[in-house]
Amino acid sequence: MKPSAFSRAVRGHGVFLGLTALALWVLWVQAGHDLWIGHLRIDPVVYQARASAFLDGGSWAGLGTNEYQPGALWFFAGVGAMAPDRGDFDSFLRALFAVNLFLLCVHLAIAAGCGGRKAAWQMLLFAVAAGPILLFRFELFVTALVLGAWALWRRDRFALAGLLLGAATATKVYPVLIFPLFVASAWREGGWRRCALSGASWAAGGAAVVGAFVAGGAAWSDVAGALRFHFDKPFGIDGALGTVLPLWQALLGAPLRMAPRNGVYGFDPDPGPIPVAVFEWLWLAAVLWVLWLLLRRCGRGAWSEAGALFVVVGLFVGLGKLMTPQYAWWAVSLVPLASPGWFRRGERAALAALLAACLLGGQFVYPLNYSEFIACFDGAFLASRLFWVNALKNALWLGALGVGLRALLRRAREGKLLA
Repeated sequence: MKPSAFSRAVRGHGVFLGLTALALWVLWVQAGHDLWIGHLRIDPVVYQARASAFLDGGSWAGLGTNEYQPGALWFFAGVGAMAPDRGDFDSFLRALFAVNLFLLCVHLAIAAGCGGRKAAWQMLLFAVAAGPILLFRFELFVTALVLGAWALWRRDRFALAGLLLGAATATKVYPVLIFPLFVASAWREGGWRRCALSGASWAAGGAAVVGAFVAGGAAWSDVAGALRFHFDKPFGIDGALGTVLPLWQALLGAPLRMAPRNGVYGFDPDPGPIPVAVFEWLWLAAVLWVLWLLLRRCGRGAWSEAGALFVVVGLFVGLGKLMTPQYAWWAVSLVPLASPGWFRRGERAALAALLAACLLGGQFVYPLNYSEFIACFDGAFLASRLFWVNALKNALWLGALGVGLRALLRRAREGKLLA
């Protein structure tokens, strides 16, 4: 007797839940392993310090040098409040792991609810490939807000979607890159009224987070100072241009001038015949071109086409200052939600393979061998295996972006850029 559709569905869900539990357990075990934990513990030490200062004193006053936006600081405080022993770092770390595992399950639920089981499988694949770094950071919190806004928009919950996207922007600034598509879609679907509602709800979401931060004792200068901290970071060694620039300098016979600061090991603003500033804003030109293309042909689904959003965020990640697995997650988490017809069958498989391989390569460089990777720039970096592994990782990312751009441009040529 053939199994009924119901029994097949139950069996399929059981397999997915079982493998999800296994994947979460693997990430948890990796997170506590000496191979991973060395570099990854550094940032949560600061998270706990921020959380403890607020929870013990009841105020955000006196933050000093701070790189975190208000939404991130509220996230740290929430994790700290859940830790059984507020003053113990390991207790805070376990609470952070537990919260991030829950947030990963939220990602899987959004993927399954909006894209079906295949989307959920792909999201799980990418999470495992990204590795335990997702449990040590707050990227899952930010992307859960972005994906939540995306999912609510598809259900015509425009105001709530705007609130979540605004809160995400007050936590990490990168969602501002896709905000133009958010309001453009609102205009196309409901005219100026819906556009105003969506824009106002986005502003309200960000203002609520920032306003609560200021009401909690912080100064407005703390918000601006965090932004300045990021703008002042050097051009890192991890991203695509962090590979191209050293090769170009080597070709010219010019020495690299390194400038480690603000928690980043990177290049001096003017390391020789070609200033880094020439490279620093290539991502902006690329993103503006894609946004112009999308807005020029903007149809009903401009915001809700996750395949287009992947290209916008992916260009920023790949050509920006930093490119480690947690930043890659900003763009990667959008891929499973791309509509069925956006990528052709071969493109979707190629994209998944390229991104998974890129994330695995990213793990190998950071955090597993990051000390060796940093050290190679003090000598003959061209002879270092880590330099070339990182170069391959970046090439894989650019290849994935090529697949995404090909799909986007094909839709533009066909006059069916957006639904």
